[in-house]
Amino acid sequence: MDRILDTGSYGICLFSIDVLQDFLKKEKVRSKKLLKNFQDNHDRYLTLLAEGIWIPFLPINSIEYVIKLDTYNQSFDDEWEEKLIYHDFNIEVKDTLWITDIGSFYEFDKNEFLGNDEVSYQTLDGETLYSGFRYNVPSGKYLVSIKGYVRKKKLDYPNPNFGFLFSLDKVNEFEGFNDPREDEIYNFNVAEMD
Repeated sequence: MDRILDTGSYGICLFSIDVLQDFLKKEKVRSKKLLKNFQDNHDRYLTLLAEGIWIPFLPINSIEYVIKLDTYNQSFDDEWEEKLIYHDFNIEVKDTLWITDIGSFYEFDKNEFLGNDEVSYQTLDGETLYSGFRYNVPSGKYLVSIKGYVRKKKLDYPNPNFGFLFSLDKVNEFEGFNDPREDEIYNFNVAEMD
């Protein structure tokens, strides 16, 4: 069964809850408005990337995406076409990796993630949408690659026609970092790549 992530906030991010919590304690960040905090403190944002605390992939269309993790032997079949690939984003993991809508960081509540395999909400008409998924990943430092896919033959709603595959390559140490917000290098908006 595909994991379908609903992005109401034009971006996806990766993080490990324990690594993030340790960083926030070390930095004495008490605000729950983490996205604003990271945007307003450029040096902190760069540290997040360099130390593999958090990776944002944005801007992307605010729609649903199929999310797959290569480490789980997941891939896209021949009904999909690869449209983008970028490598070498840092992430440190302590047991679990979350892939979520970046909106989780508007008003971050760690309790939404603790003990859960997913974060979901109900629409007014009773549909369950998912804004985050947890993956069990061995602790360590990883370089993340992201591939974006488009369905070759578009399907009607509720089938998503776009997706992302994340691959993790374990490393001993990080050597530099890539900033996904460098628009002149990166374009993650696979929904605009028909």
